[in-house]
Amino acid sequence: MLNYIKEFSPFFDHIQKMITEVGNRMNVPIIMDETALYLQSILPLLDITNILELGSGLGYSTYIFAKYTKPEVKILSVDISTETIDRCRDILKISPHYKKIDWYHSDALKYLQNSDLSEFNLFFIDAQKEYYGEYFNTIIDKKSGKGVIILDNLFLRGGVLNKTNSKSKAMDSLSKSLFLRKDGVFYWLPIGDGLGMFYYDK
Repeated sequence: MLNYIKEFSPFFDHIQKMITEVGNRMNVPIIMDETALYLQSILPLLDITNILELGSGLGYSTYIFAKYTKPEVKILSVDISTETIDRCRDILKISPHYKKIDWYHSDALKYLQNSDLSEFNLFFIDAQKEYYGEYFNTIIDKKSGKGVIILDNLFLRGGVLNKTNSKSKAMDSLSKSLFLRKDGVFYWLPIGDGLGMFYYDK
């Protein structure tokens, strides 16, 4: 599958290459190449209203969401750090898709608990790993209809195999529980650092 994605997906553009260079220079992790390519391939196929992203990073995934969705789709990226948000604004201001994006300064879980999520039907979880389960449960409890919840870094850079680590235990338990849910279908994809796709239908 990865070879297929790499062969037929669009190449990385100059903004993606620039963000990658910034990440390498600052030692800030971004989504892996295979994950980026997969998202670029699948986003145009999904019926998306608006996107909520938890964790802004360097704005790499934010940019992909903005570029590979319809012009009317809006992206809201929530991050606990004003410094991170300012950095993302500065990086992405050269993007032709910049007007599709907005940022919100908040703890991700508090935002989910206190906000109306009805306008979103695609959620990208890439914030504090130990709270992935709480993020997911809060989203799914508030949602109806159809949509998708994407979870990145399910491998935890290999750390998920460390059963003595509380973060690893929580991530492993979440992945297993998602397979058992009756309100959607979960796909655990061995792409990048482990990518989860939960298609809900309530």
